[in-house]
Amino acid sequence: MNFAHCLIYHLPCATRITQREMIKNILFDFGAVLIPIDESLTWSAFQELGAKDELKDQQKLFQKYEKGKISTSEFLAQIQPYFFRKIYPPQLGEAWNSMLKPLPSERVNFLKRLKKEYRIFLLSNTNELHINHIKQQAGLFEYKQFISQFENVHYSYEMGMRKPDAEIFEKVLKDNNLVAEETFYIDDGKKHIKTAKSLGIETWHFKPEEDDINDLRKVLSKLHS
Repeated sequence: MNFAHCLIYHLPCATRITQREMIKNILFDFGAVLIPIDESLTWSAFQELGAKDELKDQQKLFQKYEKGKISTSEFLAQIQPYFFRKIYPPQLGEAWNSMLKPLPSERVNFLKRLKKEYRIFLLSNTNELHINHIKQQAGLFEYKQFISQFENVHYSYEMGMRKPDAEIFEKVLKDNNLVAEETFYIDDGKKHIKTAKSLGIETWHFKPEEDDINDLRKVLSKLHS
């Protein structure tokens, strides 16, 4: 509805803006939102290889890897001391990737339909091992089909920054000429959602155990209702 219609029919323009007109961009997290993950599987795999309990406390090391501050070979070498015996890099990499479940085949069609109405983007805290595994697991053709549905894909290890830091959201907004208030962000991480909200981005705190990404349209329709 344009301004002329408001004048002719004496309708309050400000209250007649629809949800579809307000939200123009959708920004997705990857893990747990578009691809199922189970982080406990990685710890179980590490334990089978003889991991020490201290490995759980190496969050700074994991974050360095997610920011691309260290290479894959450096990352695997740096977690090796947290095992009771020598573990070869391929075994460590396989254990690290255990959390990743197959990329659902229906995601491509879901995104194809969505991008007819919105600009869609991907923003993920991830790393080279995980992305290479997803490519191999899905097959390069299927992975490329999936990735091609997004206008832009933003991986933390390629950007040198990670969520929940505000700078990564600000960069995505700036690089894609997005208005925060016209952008809808979906993530399972509370801290990530909190940062996005603080920047004026509309959000959906996704709970994998009870939410379904196929309900996205329902969630959008309730926004500002």
